[in-house]
Amino acid sequence: MAKDALNLSRLLADEYSGRILSLTFSQPRSVQEICALSGIPIAVAYRRIVALEASGLVKCARTDLAASGKKCKYYLCQVDVARLTFREGRFEMEVEWRDHGSTEMLRIPR
Repeated sequence: MAKDALNLSRLLADEYSGRILSLTFSQPRSVQEICALSGIPIAVAYRRIVALEASGLVKCARTDLAASGKKCKYYLCQVDVARLTFREGRFEMEVEWRDHGSTEMLRIPR
């Protein structure tokens, strides 16, 4: 759990991840749309999407099939609020999840 908290805090603090979360907060977007709107290089965007999806910060909202037969996934942010606090000598992160309607408190290891 502590390692997950550390990885989650690093993802949330990452500039590219922040752009992706912001762009997918209101509506699902494909990686191509995210890159066009944010200037994130395509390879970097795909790597961040994989990490964000593995951590639960984004989810695939739908998959469309293009005329060429290629699949195009659209991702949606799953975080409503994320707070990082320093309390009693420790970092803590609180995450409010959109779909779950739940709040999770995570302690980041020293």
